[in-house]
Formats: sequence, C-alpha cells, structure tokens
Amino acid sequence: MQAASPALLRGHLFSRFPKFTSHDAEEVRQQVSRIFCDHDLKVVGKSQALNTQIHFRRGNRVSYGRMLYGATVDIEPGNLDDFYLIQIPVAGHETIQCDRHSILSSTNVGTIISPELAFRMRHEKNAEKLFIRVERNAFEQQCAQYYGHLLRGALHFDPAINFESPMVQSLKRLLEWQLFEASEGDLFNQPLVAARFEETLMVSLLCSLQHNQQASNEATPVAPGFVKRAEAYIEHHAHLPITAADIAEHVDVSIRSLFAGFRKYRNTSPMRQLKERRLEKVHHDLLNPGPDTSVTQVALRWGFSHLGQFSAAYQQRYGELPSATLKRRA
Repeated sequence: MQAASPALLRGHLFSRFPKFTSHDAEEVRQQVSRIFCDHDLKVVGKSQALNTQIHFRRGNRVSYGRMLYGATVDIEPGNLDDFYLIQIPVAGHETIQCDRHSILSSTNVGTIISPELAFRMRHEKNAEKLFIRVERNAFEQQCAQYYGHLLRGALHFDPAINFESPMVQSLKRLLEWQLFEASEGDLFNQPLVAARFEETLMVSLLCSLQHNQQASNEATPVAPGFVKRAEAYIEHHAHLPITAADIAEHVDVSIRSLFAGFRKYRNTSPMRQLKERRLEKVHHDLLNPGPDTSVTQVALRWGFSHLGQFSAAYQQRYGELPSATLKRRA
C-alpha cells in the first residue's frame, strides 16, 4: 500500500492500544499466541535480539493491530483454525509460504491467510506491519448470506493482495480508512457503526479478492412477501446494530436478493429504509429531550456517524436542522 504509507504511518497507528513489549523469545511466542494461535518462533542468527512491540484493538467480529519483531524471525503456525488474517506491511517485507504459493509481501503486496491452509513466514528485521483479524464464523456466514447458498467447503482466498491492481484500488482505500479510524477515531466505540464497518469490510473482501466461493449465477428473484417481512424486521429492530446481513438472514435470502427485492418493489434499499426509520427515531428523541440531550449524542445512538450528512438528511426530511428541533423543544 505504497500510496497509503504517509496516512498509515502518521502517529504510529494503534499507539492508543498497546498490548505488550518484550525482548524474550518465549514471552513473545506466548503473547503472540494469545492474539493469534500457537506457533513456533525462531530468531534467525545468533547476533540478533528481539525488540517486539504489538498494539491491538479487539473488536466483535473484526480486530485490528500493528506489530514488529525487531529481528528476523521464522514463524511456523501450521494453520489457522478460527480466523482469517490480513497482513499489510508498512515497512520492510516478509515472505509467506501458503498453499503452494510463495509471496514476497511488502508495502505493495499484502496477504490474506485463510483457515485450514498450512503456512509459514519469515518476518525480516526491518519489517513492520498492520494486521486485521476477521473471525471465521462471521466471515463464512457473511459469505453464505451474500451468495445465498451454503458454502462449498471452507472459504479460501488466494493469499496475495496486490494493492497496485486496479481491481483492488477500492479495497485499498477502504482498508486505509478503516485502519486509521480504528486507531485514531471514536466511531468504533458505537456498536451500530462498528457493526456496519465490519460488514462492509467482509463484503468488500469478498467482492475484491479471488476466492473459491464466487457464485456463477444471480440469485432467484424474490417475492413481495419477503419484502414485507424484511420491513417488519427493520421496524422492530431499528434500535439494534442490525446490518443487511442480519435482515437477509432473518428472512432467509441472500444479500443480493434482499437489495433486488427492495429495489424492485419499494424503489429503495433496505439500508435506506432503515436510515429513514432511524431518522424518525432521532426526530422523536429530539422532540422529547432529557436534560443532557445533545444532537451528537442522539445521532450516534441511532447509528449516524457522519454528522454533516446526518444534518443534511434530517433537514431534507423535516425542514429544519436537528439543532433547531432540539432548541425549540428545550
């Protein structure tokens, strides 16, 4: 991610989330195992000493971090069991051997390691990387919902991520923003917002990278009855951090079918309808404020993370700014 390096390196991402620092090989192995999985760790060369630093922000389905070993090390994890690992070097390089692939990973080439595939890596002394851990159950469930059928075996990605490929440019920008926001921002503290970010990341990975589950046919068109059930679900769960995947799972269709049904029968999308319902909830809360109610507080409570866009949408809907509604009622 060469073009992203200034943003990704600025402020040393995830410094707010220190996990541990150590010079002891066995302690490093044990601490890293707690974040990822059990593995063998070997320092290459007798003259080298570890200076390992790891920063880690744990999430619900997706976690983020930054790490360096401070020495050239060989790592033998065998294979991952319950998560996918995305690795993005921001300095130096590492070599990944995975499922007959040999990848020289650098600022231009990241990797995604899938469960059940044996791999090993050599992390060079000057290498530092950002990483994203995606829980396997959530990712495979997202994949099944997106394509509308059970997975044909485990979900496996081609391990190399070429950030210079035109097909990966949108994914690169998304990764840059999410990593920076997870490190420096506060949006991930809002469950409604964090759930949307996690879903967006997983769907973007499925759309942008090669894997073994790509669907060959479009989903079957849906019926109006399905749309009504989805609308009822939105109505009764707008206060929860629901995603398009949650709605699709509830009515037992794929995400593609979900959007196709709303587009055909309601001329909108399920998430836009959810947004409209939440705008109604915001309007109600501003009309019935407590002593400490603020527009920002109410907007974030109902999942509106971009306050400028929220204010514009609210004004278009109700003919006044949300601050005017609150001031009038207060």
